[in-house]
Amino acid sequence: MAQQSDTLLITAKMEQLGIDKTPEEFIESLAPPIKRRVEALQEVQERKDGLESEFRRERAELEAKYDKLYAPLFEERKGIVCGTTPVPSKIEVEGEPADDINIKGIPEFWQTVLLKCDTTAEMIRDKDLDVLKYLNDISSEGLVSEEGGSIGFKLTFHFDTNPYFSNAALDKSYVMGEDDEGVLEKSEGTKINWSTGKDVTIKVMKKKPKKGSKPDAKPQMKTEKVDSFFNFFDPPQVPGEEDDIDPEAMEELQSLIEADYEVGATIREKLVSAAVSWYTGEAVDDQDYGDYFGEDEDEDEDGDGEDFDEDDDDEDEDDDAPPAGGKRKGGAGAKAGKGAGAGAVTAAQPPECKQQ
Repeated sequence: MAQQSDTLLITAKMEQLGIDKTPEEFIESLAPPIKRRVEALQEVQERKDGLESEFRRERAELEAKYDKLYAPLFEERKGIVCGTTPVPSKIEVEGEPADDINIKGIPEFWQTVLLKCDTTAEMIRDKDLDVLKYLNDISSEGLVSEEGGSIGFKLTFHFDTNPYFSNAALDKSYVMGEDDEGVLEKSEGTKINWSTGKDVTIKVMKKKPKKGSKPDAKPQMKTEKVDSFFNFFDPPQVPGEEDDIDPEAMEELQSLIEADYEVGATIREKLVSAAVSWYTGEAVDDQDYGDYFGEDEDEDEDGDGEDFDEDDDDEDEDDDAPPAGGKRKGGAGAKAGKGAGAGAVTAAQPPECKQQ
């Protein structure tokens, strides 16, 4: 009873404020002098909104200008990393060993960059390491509307030819609301064309035939989704206003969407911008290496009571690999923004990256 009584005044005040009314109805309900002043404030707000639109347009133009200036520098960086641009020694030292012709560029450069930032490192699992060896560049570009305003950005991960998938590049796009650049409208990723038996985002489970089954009975097979960096390209979808989602499920979905945006923004604003500083560790402020993984989970998460064993025939499965879903210390999981309804998920700002 006490809990109800201490909100009675609030409830009465909310009714007095006309919470159930439309904005037009609320304004009409005001006393004439107050209504006149509120309308004047609306005019002031319109002028401010006009200036903000001009600011966004000019900022988008400025960002586009400098993106063009950065582009040749990033191409030069890519050439050095990939080994297509020779880098002669600045000082000839007598007795200095000649360059090893078997070492091309800077091996595992981008894999190292991703591992030295905890926002991205916490997403990486053992199986991802071999795939990320083929990552030769990450590029970023801003997305611009027809009116010239900034509406998000796109990341492109470039890969050498590899045995894992046929894609030469994987894209990840974040499209923001044009009227409200703080609201994420949608996120899209490239569908990865995995080679047979090479998909690191799933685990193949095998159940042996029951006793008494036919001699030629084949084992039952099923796949299970597992944690992987490459799940980044299959992002959670922003629900539409018409979608009917349970509030608790909506809160969890908001957290996933915001954490996904946080990773993308960190890659764009920090890692792509200053990759060599992350590679060397100069960009790292804290060298606190946490305990990466949580406790083993042996329970049957599906709860179906069936006993499936991991498929031993899959040469890519590692018996010593940590369990899927293991927690790493530090993380990119942003809390859901309160008050954001379906179809309007507020984009979180990327945190400072710390070395694990």
